[in-house]
Amino acid sequence: MSVSIQNSGNSDLAVNQTSTSSDFSAQSADTGLQISGNTIDTGRYLITANNNYTTGAAYNFHSDTDGCVRVYDKQTDTYVQVFGDPHVETSNGTHGEFKRDGLVLDLQDGTQIQVQPTDLNNAGASHINAVSVTKDNQTSFITGLYNDAGTAHVQISAPQAGNAFQLNNSFDSYSDTVLHVGSSLNDLHFADGSSMSGTGNTELDGKGGGIQEFLGQRVPMQSFDTMLQSVLHMASQGSQSVNAPDYSAASVANLRIESGYGK
Repeated sequence: MSVSIQNSGNSDLAVNQTSTSSDFSAQSADTGLQISGNTIDTGRYLITANNNYTTGAAYNFHSDTDGCVRVYDKQTDTYVQVFGDPHVETSNGTHGEFKRDGLVLDLQDGTQIQVQPTDLNNAGASHINAVSVTKDNQTSFITGLYNDAGTAHVQISAPQAGNAFQLNNSFDSYSDTVLHVGSSLNDLHFADGSSMSGTGNTELDGKGGGIQEFLGQRVPMQSFDTMLQSVLHMASQGSQSVNAPDYSAASVANLRIESGYGK
């Protein structure tokens, strides 16, 4: 999905305020994220990465060649894991899957986890390419999850100051689906406030919310952000177009999808 916005001379869009690097390596920085082996401890949550996984009873599957990121809540003894091609599973048996759009998990302690899928392969499947974990403006990247060739090894970078997009602009979240965590990791909500179904296998692509996260990630560009916020407000009110200085009208239909409005 994309947001179709054309710049008509506003210099804000010409300012490159993020790194163009696709290298996930990082230098150490003081942070609340504590890394031990293949686990990140945020204080409340343990985020563990592996290139193998075992699912719960509903999927009843084990793989030694594919990646998994498992989030465990110390307070509620619940978990959510993202694994395989990629699927989502909680400790109470809530299930979902996605292929094209990324996935953002907003945790209760302010931690944000962003799961970046690979491109679709010839079979129409994707896998976990990389994951970012951000808390208190400190970010670590997780790589080496997909192990189809048998040579991958999970690596977790030392935390750096900044959010994922500022440190690596391949982590733009504007088309991602966002899941907000409620009282426990079994309690997941979309950007429009609706709950993720506890039955069946929910298709997560296209559920939206990412554009709001994207605006929060970027170094602010005031005129651009003001225009986008105006479009989002009008989309939520059912308006079909918006005019703003120096910009053509954006695709309100796409913004509805990506922001979670209009479901």
